[in-house]
Amino acid sequence: MPSPNEPVARLRSLLIALAGAGLASTACVQALAAPAGGAPSAQAAREPMNGDADTGGWPKLSFDSVVSLDYAGMTSNTGPDRGPGFVVWDDSTLLLEFNDALSLDGLFQFKPRAPLADTNPNKDLFINRGLNRKEGGKMKELYFRYGDWRLGKFVQDFGRGYALLPGPWAADFIEEPEEGYEPSDMIGIEKIHVFDSEEEGWQQLSFAAFMVDRTFLHESFPFNEGVIHYKDGGVGNTKLPENLMVTWDVLNKPVGGWGHLTYQASVIRWGKTYGAQRGEWWTTLGGDLVVPLRKGIFDTLSGRYSQLHFMVEGARRDHFQGVGGRARNFLSASAEYMTGPWVFDVTSTRRWTTDRVMPVERDKLYSASVGYTLPSQTVISLSAAHETVGVKKGLYAGIRITQSFTLCSKCILNGEYF
Repeated sequence: MPSPNEPVARLRSLLIALAGAGLASTACVQALAAPAGGAPSAQAAREPMNGDADTGGWPKLSFDSVVSLDYAGMTSNTGPDRGPGFVVWDDSTLLLEFNDALSLDGLFQFKPRAPLADTNPNKDLFINRGLNRKEGGKMKELYFRYGDWRLGKFVQDFGRGYALLPGPWAADFIEEPEEGYEPSDMIGIEKIHVFDSEEEGWQQLSFAAFMVDRTFLHESFPFNEGVIHYKDGGVGNTKLPENLMVTWDVLNKPVGGWGHLTYQASVIRWGKTYGAQRGEWWTTLGGDLVVPLRKGIFDTLSGRYSQLHFMVEGARRDHFQGVGGRARNFLSASAEYMTGPWVFDVTSTRRWTTDRVMPVERDKLYSASVGYTLPSQTVISLSAAHETVGVKKGLYAGIRITQSFTLCSKCILNGEYF
């Protein structure tokens, strides 16, 4: 019969092997962004059209892909281990610009999607990580943008932690809408208003109305998540796009002459879904501070740029899972130090769920990463995360290699530059 300490010993051996491989190749790096997170394009404001300096023929095509390969494992004394094994992630973005106002944006995402078995006592640990799950690819975003309007399937501008928390596995608690607060797999319309004055930083308001994606875009291949039906319930699964969001962003606000502060406040009113008592209310408030340690242009161009990056974000889901009086709260924080190609970070997320009848459930996640970026823009990270969900505990550790590919950047489909 295996010893209770055997899983820990196996994981210790895995960590030693990974650390040796990382040091031998000088490639211990933190991933710049976890592909499983929300699309960065959903969070970035566009320059006002009268500030565009782009010229040339139309239409234009841009295509980029970020591919990650994980070799990782999870060990736990409260249930079965997972792995170690390989996991592949891919985020491919498409931008087709018809003119300076109209474009088609898409994000195709390939990742593990099959849910863990209900009989697995550790099924609630690292629910957004990929070991022992079948992969499938689908369109996470596909929308038209006209000026300051967006129409189609996109990740709404609510919260930033799932895209900006450093480290490959730091955002496990907050990704996806059912357990976290990433409003993904939603279809709707959005209007962005950018304020003329930039004295307080780049300020914008986002307004959106949306509903869950019940079209063929929710299907994936080869593992098929299938089409969602109204009777399936779930966050945002309303008959009409009656889920409403308003978000206020302040981007790159100067703080004296030594740092930049970005922050966001947002609220979503969710309609009542099939079988739910109430519709949910989501609120979030967060900010991140970037402090450059070397300010010279020469340092930046020579690759000796260094900075500190701190982030804090809180979120609350009232009437969690459609139950009146139930709430889930999140608080995430991170500290990151970058110097040249090296990146070091630590993160923490606390999550607690309250109910009128059930006792409070307190969950927590800690992660740490160290990394290095090669001249080929290959990012290699050595990371570990410890997670507690109720009485279940697990340690997830491994190495991730991330490579970016730019297959086409502003390619002219017809016509010539002028």
